[in-house]
Amino acid sequence: MTGRMPANPLALDAVSTGDRNRSDDVAVAVVGCGVHSTSSILPSIRHARMRLIAVCDLDEDRAELARRHFGAEKAYRSVGEMLARTDLDAVIVVGPPDLHVSAGIAALETGRHVFIEKPPANSLADALRLKRAGDSAGRLLMVGFMKRRASAYRLVSRVIHDAEFGSVTSVQLTYSHWPVKGLRLHLLDMSIHALDLVRWLLGDPSRMTVYKRSIRDNHVVALMLEHPPIAVSQLDLSAFQPGVQERLVVTGESAFVRVENMTEVVYVRQAAGAPAEAPNNRVTSSWAPEFAIPDPDNDRLVLQGYATEMIAFAEAIREGLPVNPSIDDGIAALRLIDAIVDAPDGLSTVELAP
Repeated sequence: MTGRMPANPLALDAVSTGDRNRSDDVAVAVVGCGVHSTSSILPSIRHARMRLIAVCDLDEDRAELARRHFGAEKAYRSVGEMLARTDLDAVIVVGPPDLHVSAGIAALETGRHVFIEKPPANSLADALRLKRAGDSAGRLLMVGFMKRRASAYRLVSRVIHDAEFGSVTSVQLTYSHWPVKGLRLHLLDMSIHALDLVRWLLGDPSRMTVYKRSIRDNHVVALMLEHPPIAVSQLDLSAFQPGVQERLVVTGESAFVRVENMTEVVYVRQAAGAPAEAPNNRVTSSWAPEFAIPDPDNDRLVLQGYATEMIAFAEAIREGLPVNPSIDDGIAALRLIDAIVDAPDGLSTVELAP
């Protein structure tokens, strides 16, 4: 016995916020100063190597309030006027999907890197327009699937790629929520999170079994997706829950990891050398944020992934790295949404293009 504790498989790497207020920070502007932008995106900029130069909103009072609150140099009502600045490196667009497209393309065409919130667009055709604009401009185009960078899911990604976990065999994901009228809005506004999360964990599916049913224009949606070579995912995306109910279970060949509402992670694996059927031979580790400790890593914006996606966007610009998630991930999610919408009511199987 050495007396040493084994390495903690759920030890979360600290989030580095870098040195703030440096002259070489990425100069950014934010288009859209609504509730989501001012509660989750604008306050996340302070965690990243960014300087907030400008904000823009059609509502002049709202833009000015955001400017004062978050320390931008100037507030604008016109995207074109804002883009005429010469000191702007990147633009963050947070609004309705049509704004993501129009402001995103305008920013790309003036040579700025762009971050757009999810969904990237209302339609696959518009998302492809965004991709062409990004490719033509040679600029980065990142999509705000923040769950990839949420603390709990960063732990899951690390655990499932460890040899101890074995190959992933299945994922069960519940992402159910309050009523949303209309199936396409339901999928674009809410379920797109879950669709991206399983793609990120397992890769693109090759086939999908869809069950959907409308009840007073709200929808029961259940999916089973086949992910080559051996994994399957099961998704409950129904719009009949109080609030948002989120639960993920990823099963490997000799372990599983479970996440409850992004705030609790439990990792269970077989004890080394013990028969699988023997009782009391499982090893369990758990993680939860320690809110009693005033640490930056316990900030809600870090835990939910908003701050960490801003950090990643700034790093990609500064270091010349590809962005993740990219517009290609947004396009893939929209293709899945189109397949679900186009599937007949009831139970059906859809072959998905590679």
